[in-house]
Amino acid sequence: MRARTLLLVLATTALAPLLTGCDPAQSTISRPDDPVVLTGSALTRLQGKAPNRIVAFRVTPEKTWQQVPVQVDERAVVDFGAYPTSNTTAGTVGTVYGGAPIGRTALQYTDPNTFTGPDPNATFDGDDELVFMASDLGGLAPQGHPAGVVAGSAVEVTVKDPIDKDDLGWLYLYETTGSLQPGAGRSYVNYTFGLTSGAYLSTFKRAAGPNPENSTVTTARYSHHFSDRWQNDSLVVFAGNATEVDLLDRHKSRLLPGNCGRSEDTFNAGEGAFVVNKVGPVRALRSYVGANSGPNTQATHAFYDMRFDTTTDLRVHAIPGVAAYLDLSRQAVGMTYRNPQVPAGVPVDGAPDAVPAAEPTWWTLHGAPGGLGTALTVDTDLTLPRQTRMVDDTTPSETPCTGDGESIGEAGAVFGSLACTDPGMLPAAADCTHHFRTTTTVVATPATGTSAALVDAWTQDATRPLQVTTSAFG
Repeated sequence: MRARTLLLVLATTALAPLLTGCDPAQSTISRPDDPVVLTGSALTRLQGKAPNRIVAFRVTPEKTWQQVPVQVDERAVVDFGAYPTSNTTAGTVGTVYGGAPIGRTALQYTDPNTFTGPDPNATFDGDDELVFMASDLGGLAPQGHPAGVVAGSAVEVTVKDPIDKDDLGWLYLYETTGSLQPGAGRSYVNYTFGLTSGAYLSTFKRAAGPNPENSTVTTARYSHHFSDRWQNDSLVVFAGNATEVDLLDRHKSRLLPGNCGRSEDTFNAGEGAFVVNKVGPVRALRSYVGANSGPNTQATHAFYDMRFDTTTDLRVHAIPGVAAYLDLSRQAVGMTYRNPQVPAGVPVDGAPDAVPAAEPTWWTLHGAPGGLGTALTVDTDLTLPRQTRMVDDTTPSETPCTGDGESIGEAGAVFGSLACTDPGMLPAAADCTHHFRTTTTVVATPATGTSAALVDAWTQDATRPLQVTTSAFG
């Protein structure tokens, strides 16, 4: 245990430089891609504060206070609402679809620019989220406070790495007196939501798409592109001296591989709505619903500087299976694919390789275009078959259904038959009380200076999240 020096006198005024006494412990956390996400329920000292007046500081090795970016994302329990019978049906703010409430709700990110609407509680409350990056952690503060903050609002956040419990880092949260901004003059993510038709509330076709987009997410490490809700069709790694080529053909969604009856294209052509489109200094959020006969099926993306997380909540009647995978472009040829079953890797070259179809947990790609590591976690009460998918074939025997017709380094996961997971949609259905959620984390890394082993390690970190405790400070 790291001990603090007991101080007889604690400064209650804002002190900009600083800290006296013994040298404080410094952060030893080394997980540059990881965010730290807290709910307001863990930060009672800050509840009731305006979200734009919550700021964060770390203690540098030079024992000075340094402000770092922090972001609050408001959430509320929102009814999905009935999806409209036609694209000319007017929407009303208050449900996800803008229709009459249906009694089926979920905790959602709120957004005044969608029909979900703003959080009814405009202050920082128990179900809101606060997020910062682990790379912004600092040392332990022995005493004092930075300038421009309300001293009595201080919360000390202690972060521990579960892989090595001696690795610790700290961050200090405050309410500002009004002179500081949460972003601290920095922004890790740029997100431009570009709906071709115009403004979302007045032009988006909720009854039946498609709804073409030109939406981009850009960080110092990667860029991502969407052409419609479910259509991710470009991914470029910028980190290091990566060749900066477009690695992605499509992110593909299926009931069963080779079955073209349901795909990301049919999802886009059916009913749908956006829950949130927003960007702050730490992350961008993009969430949407509607997947044919699963109108409440939902995908939520969180984009950070070095990684992006996708959480999919399957809410649908019983189906024969579900599959999701990244189908790469020919620009990925020459990279190496690895997972726990093939730790030495197999080449991505458009020629099939024998990769065991074990339970999917993580897989990586590494080469001149950069590194991409994907980790998968599953939250479900269903017992069902699950296996890794890796298809590398320029002339695949399965029908690709969408994209360029090839299966280059096509990596992801396939799940077997699922029982009903949307009791709100089918109240009369027997045994319709189940849930199925997957979260994939994709880490983008440099082409050089980052070994394949390090890409593997950072990818596996996503399955072992940082441990966080909070306490009042000062």
